[in-house]
Formats: sequence, structure tokens, C-alpha cells
Amino acid sequence: MNYDFIVIGAGISGITSAITLAQNGLRVALLEKAERTAPVLRGFSRRGVHFDTGFHYTGGLAKGEPLDIFLRYLGISDRVTTFPFNEDGFDLFRCENPGFEFRVPTGFENLRESLCQAFPAERAAIDSYLGQVRFTCATMPYLNLDAEIRNDSGLQRIFGATLRETLDALTGNEMLKSLLSMHCLLYGVPSNEVSFAQHAAIVGSYYDSVRGIRGGGLSLARAFDARLAELGVDVLCSREVAGIEVAPGGALSGLRLSDGQTLLCSAAISTVHPRILLDMAPAGSFRPAYRKRLGALEETVSAFLCFATSEDTIPALAGANRFLLPDAGCMRELGKRPIGSAALYLSGAYREGETEPRGFIGICPVLFSETAAWQSAAGRRSEGYRQYKEQALGLMQGQIERAYPDLAGKIRSIEASTPLTIRDFCSTPLGGLYGVKHMVGQYNPQPATRIPGLFLAGQAVVAPGLMGAVLSGLLACGTVLGHDQMRKELKACC
Repeated sequence: MNYDFIVIGAGISGITSAITLAQNGLRVALLEKAERTAPVLRGFSRRGVHFDTGFHYTGGLAKGEPLDIFLRYLGISDRVTTFPFNEDGFDLFRCENPGFEFRVPTGFENLRESLCQAFPAERAAIDSYLGQVRFTCATMPYLNLDAEIRNDSGLQRIFGATLRETLDALTGNEMLKSLLSMHCLLYGVPSNEVSFAQHAAIVGSYYDSVRGIRGGGLSLARAFDARLAELGVDVLCSREVAGIEVAPGGALSGLRLSDGQTLLCSAAISTVHPRILLDMAPAGSFRPAYRKRLGALEETVSAFLCFATSEDTIPALAGANRFLLPDAGCMRELGKRPIGSAALYLSGAYREGETEPRGFIGICPVLFSETAAWQSAAGRRSEGYRQYKEQALGLMQGQIERAYPDLAGKIRSIEASTPLTIRDFCSTPLGGLYGVKHMVGQYNPQPATRIPGLFLAGQAVVAPGLMGAVLSGLLACGTVLGHDQMRKELKACC
């Protein structure tokens, strides 16, 4: 079989790419080294409670908003059921020292009003911040289908002001700056490194609206599977790519698999981590400077996670997440605080068919170095690793129960994962929870490469999360099919 396109990696960006290409009449194969498509998106269950490891909630999914349009275009929207998060407070921000709480409402005007009530002396700063977020989102070509596509449109993410620089110029109020930086926890880059443009592109959709999907990431993965089958995409799981084959002229001609088989194709889209891509590419196919740049890409922080089940429902976590900060300065030290005194994010976990959580996921950002001592161990981890894991889980659980007494008596069972778990499960070489960083001064890869016929998609190209992954797939396909054509097709779904 000679394919028009082969897509490497069946995560959200790979599936988006495969569906888009197939909808445009191309013969497509989708390769995934795991046993199932979208392995991170599917999550896992304990005691009947499902834990989403790749999806918690998303912005931009209300009717007519960007992600809603994207899923309609992909033929997915009618296959999943969405629900709104709490409009009066989809995220609850709590700082312990000094004590302060804030409920983040949906809608720019509602958010502005709530922020001005909490910080009456900061109205000018709040208006400027929200105005800049709105303006930035309006300039993004796929977030705004009428925005101009320019070659330099991404430079503000590389050379522009950081989030911290922007906030420092607006206000001296540390609590307000910490509150407006809280969503750094959702993409794993501290405020002094992420560009304001990157931050705005992510949080702007949350400020508009926030929705979840019934059944979480698993139901979304099943919907994607059904659409791939409907379009006749050849989905090949448990198939790992070992190398990229090129013709004498240098153009991509096929992919060599780890079992020795070669699949022929005219072109391919790779969604794997850039460092893994370097191992696949033939020697000399990339310029030394490009190889060095990809090899040096920094990853986001890693994380220590807990997964707790409860016999009782936890109504307070239905359609609402919790952000816990020990102090107003901890967002400037993302991943550098010890477990038990670092920032935390909590999100509800559900039983199938229920609308109130029966458990929760806790995420504490840490550096990969936390588990560096055991990173080369094969097979079962050592006793030292087990003790580290138990101690860290005890510290994390203690912090949660002290801060949220309403959760303390409801935990029936609790388990944990570490940066090594993330490294092995998510195929990020240094356990980055959200893959490659997007930060000022770092040139992340673009969809086109110097190997004719090889294109890139995935988190490293655009952003993490459902929106970022879908966007990266559409951007790669727009590079192939033409951005005007791609956006014309998307507009037809508005």
C-alpha cells in the first residue's frame, strides 16, 4: 500500500491531521506505538472512578466558538455531549498567605466586574490586561478565521514581553498578578518565561466560556475512533516508527517501522516529541543548526499527581476546579517548591453516567530532577523510589486535607504518579507534563521542514491542551492544503 500521507502519532493532533487529510480525499494511515489511539486522552479507572490524564476542561467550546467550529469540521461535535462549567466560578483561586479567595467567572465582562470588585484600585490595570488578551486572540489566524495570516505572526511569542513583564508594567499588586498568572499551571511555564501572547491565546478561550465533555477524554477518544473508521483511515496501533526513508533527491518516500517493515507514502506528518524525531531523521537531512535547536528545546515542568476516590459525591468539584497557592509569590517559582508547599491544581473525577465527582485529580508541579536518581532503572523501581513516592504522596495529601477540610473525610483510596511515570507514559524525554515549552527566546518548530514531504504537528508547534493539539493539526494541514482553503472549510462550519 502506497499512502498519500502517513501520520506519526495518534494523539489529538495526529488524529486531527488524519481526519482533515482524509476529508480532503487523501489516502491516509495513522501510526501509533501504543495499543490504542489517544492513549493519554483515554485516562484510566480505579474503583469505578475514571481519571482523565489528558483532558479536564476546555475553553472555546461554546456554540460558535473556535473549538466548537473545529470539532464540527472534524465530524466530532455530534458524537460527544458537552456541559458548561460553573459560570459564577469555573476555577476557585485560593491563596493561603495572605488569605484570599476568588471565583473566576466566565465571560470577559463578568470577569472584569468580579476583578474590579476584588481589586477596586486596579481598574485601569484590569481593563488593560483584559483588553490585551482580547486583542491578542483576535490576531491569531485560526482562533479568528478572519485574521490576516502573516509570516511574522508568531514572533511576538518569541520576542514579545513575558507575562510577568506585562503584569509588572500594569500593577504592583502581587495578589492580582498571582491571580492572573494562575493558569500557568495549565501549560507548565512560569510567568517570567512564557510570552504574554502565548498566555493570552490560551486563557482567552477560558475567559469566554468553559465546558467539559461527558465521559471526559475517553468519550472523545471513542468519537475520534468512530470518525477515523467512517473516513477509511488505516489506523495501525502497536506500530513504532524507527526511521524516515528519503528518495535520492532528498524527499520523503516512506517510513521504516521497528519491526523492519517499510510503509511507502508521498508525505508524512510527525506529531512526536522533536527529540524523538531527530532519532528518526536520516543523517544530513536536517542542517546542524536545526538539529541543535530541536535537541535543545526545553520542556515544561513535570508533576507529581494524585488520584483519589470517594464513596460520596463531591458536589463542590462539579464544574469547578481549585487552584491552591501557599503564597502570592509561588507562581514565580513553578516546579521549584517542595511537594507540600507548592501550588496545586485539583479537578473532579467521575463515575460513568454521573454528574457529580466521586474523586479528584491533584497536580503539583515539580522538576524532573525530583526522580533523576531512578531514571535509568529498568523494570520494577527500587525501594528508594517507592519510599520517595509514598512520602511525597503523604505530603501532598496532607496539604490538600489542610486546605480543603471538605475533602479530608471523603478520600477512600489514593494513588500517585511521578515525573518518571509521565516520561514513560507521555513519551516526553524529560517528563514534561505539557511537552515542550513555549517561551520567550525559544524557537519552536514550525509545520514545514527541509525534508520535502515531511511536516510537523503536535504540542511543540502550537500549545498543549485540547485546543492547542487540534490547532496544531489544522495548522499542519493548512500548510499542506493551503491556509485559505483550510479556513474556508472551517468557516463553512460556523
